[in-house]
Amino acid sequence: MECYVRKHDKLVRHLDMCIEEVSREYARVTMPITENHKNGMGVAHGGAIFSLADVAFGCAANAGNDHGVVSLSTTIEYLRPGMVSPLKAEARLVRNGAHVLTYEVDVYDGSGAHVAKCLSTGFQTNVPLPPLARPGRRSLFSVRSLPAREPPSGNAPH
Repeated sequence: MECYVRKHDKLVRHLDMCIEEVSREYARVTMPITENHKNGMGVAHGGAIFSLADVAFGCAANAGNDHGVVSLSTTIEYLRPGMVSPLKAEARLVRNGAHVLTYEVDVYDGSGAHVAKCLSTGFQTNVPLPPLARPGRRSLFSVRSLPAREPPSGNAPH
């Protein structure tokens, strides 16, 4: 799934996100904090934090599906500034209805500080997800777990 998402989702590529683990119940996505991810105060921008949480939600909500899940609503509470790279978002399923799914998404910085908490609700559509080109895969979100990608040189946390 990471290869498909990185190829087709320009925001994931632009923000250099890494999809590390995915299942219907849980997803973990990381993102470095570079100068391009910071706000005017020099900490992780709220929009970048929200985007990371949204991608983690989308990965989990669409895992193993033949049809896509779209966001109905997301609320976010920023708890403290994201100061240490990388940021990590973890999405956990809390409601798995026939059409409505709800996830809690927690975002942490590289020091383990709890940066943000989200509640994301999605709607199960009847829009088919594109199949993967690889045999044995039902859809682009059918992968259960992915190994971590090596961080680009120069962006590794110290």
